[in-house]
Amino acid sequence: MRARRLLCTAIGRIEWETFEIAEAPAPHEVVVKAACSLISAGTELAMYSGSHSGFSRPDPPQFPIDMGYALAGAVQAVGREVTEWAEGDRVVVYAPHGDWAVCDVRTTQMWRLPPDVTLEQGALAVLGGVSAVGVRQGNVTLGETVVVLGLGLVGQFAAQLSRLSGARPVFGVDLLPNRVHVAGASGICALNPDESDAEETVNDATGGQMAEVVIEATGNPGVVPQALDLAGDGGRVVLLGSPRGAAEIDLYRAVHHKGVSLIGAHARVSGHPYTTRDPWTRERNLDLVLRLFADGSLRSEGLISHRVQPDDVGEAYEMLVARPGDFLGVLIEWET
Repeated sequence: MRARRLLCTAIGRIEWETFEIAEAPAPHEVVVKAACSLISAGTELAMYSGSHSGFSRPDPPQFPIDMGYALAGAVQAVGREVTEWAEGDRVVVYAPHGDWAVCDVRTTQMWRLPPDVTLEQGALAVLGGVSAVGVRQGNVTLGETVVVLGLGLVGQFAAQLSRLSGARPVFGVDLLPNRVHVAGASGICALNPDESDAEETVNDATGGQMAEVVIEATGNPGVVPQALDLAGDGGRVVLLGSPRGAAEIDLYRAVHHKGVSLIGAHARVSGHPYTTRDPWTRERNLDLVLRLFADGSLRSEGLISHRVQPDDVGEAYEMLVARPGDFLGVLIEWET
């Protein structure tokens, strides 16, 4: 059987690669038929546009690069040595955009979807797991004030997960009205900084103490000084949005004098084995997100702004680069 998957073959260029799927999977493989996959507006677009920080290293990423890592679908066939998966299981897998995925269960991360979780939520859950890393790195606790800067998918989930961790209030800040509206519907104190001054709003809400935790989720290094200003004495500022580039910071005023902690929260920090000291691995974080979707604690309403067909993917990438503010979540629909 012939299948296809998406590759980035050069900066600004994507192509479909065709490949063959054997009639019978190898002993440790499962074959997944895709229903949908989520385009990452962070890492994926940075690779496509050439803005990824890795391109400036002595050993830059080599093309072609697989595009996508959040694919949801159903298992169609299993190898003879596979015992934990069965035909018909609904799953989300770390696999490129494609109509089919062939996964070696020994190396590919896969999660079974609970009955009450949709395939669309399964694809979204991968970014929810990324957001969970930021909330954990910020050590958000009961009653703390949290500010999330940027209400794309990662920021939306970071705000919701902060609220589920007991933070009150949780502020979400974004210039785009639709993102503010979606966050507000999930219980976040969402505001547009063109209409309400974020620093003044947080100052008034906290009696001048400002936020214990500020999560930067825009990926714009120019926002980091504002994040530091929003943090109170002893606050934690979490860089979740993969800021690519430099920022000018008054280190004494913004960090040293206030005792602020500046914390990196790249998703790779959860890529460790389970330990009793830090049991929250990437696998457990995503498991949790799926359970929160299943019991209704985590909301997905309004998070998908666009659904595209596979043949329209090239145009979608171009629009995402040219007009990122027009989009929130972009889903490639493999089954219609």
